[in-house]
Amino acid sequence: MSGDAPFRRGPFAVDEAMRLSPAEAADTPAFRLRWRDRAVHVRMAQAPDGSDSGVLALRTIVGRVPSTAERAVGREGAARRRRAFSVMLGWPGLLPRTWCVRLLSDHRVGLEAELRLELPASAATLLGALSLFLLELAPYLDLLDETGMGAAGLAADDAGDAGTAKTWPG
Repeated sequence: MSGDAPFRRGPFAVDEAMRLSPAEAADTPAFRLRWRDRAVHVRMAQAPDGSDSGVLALRTIVGRVPSTAERAVGREGAARRRRAFSVMLGWPGLLPRTWCVRLLSDHRVGLEAELRLELPASAATLLGALSLFLLELAPYLDLLDETGMGAAGLAADDAGDAGTAKTWPG
């Protein structure tokens, strides 16, 4: 098969060692996976600094802060909401520096991260980087689930098919 390389497969350029990179600067190969009932969007791009390195940009909706308009009003609902905001206030100091967490206007909690990697990259390199990110994310998802902000509080679109514009602004 390496006799046919390099070649293009969809948005990817494939080299002689079957390693992948974006075929053109305008192409941004992307896919979606599910981890712990949350959709994670992954996009591969060349690093913006023009080097040979690349970036895997990841984004996901990790949870939702309980709203005052929800059925769990009263003392229990207010306590859950206070716990949720307490967790959100503490997150910036706990998360890795390359991760960005946002509280969106509809009470969803969005997370963005970028992973640097050398391009072209083998499938094993890509899967390894993604696996390490997901394993690093797991304890934070546990915390959200324990405080009632986790996947159980997400709408079907947030937890499943998160490819729609309404899932993430911009």
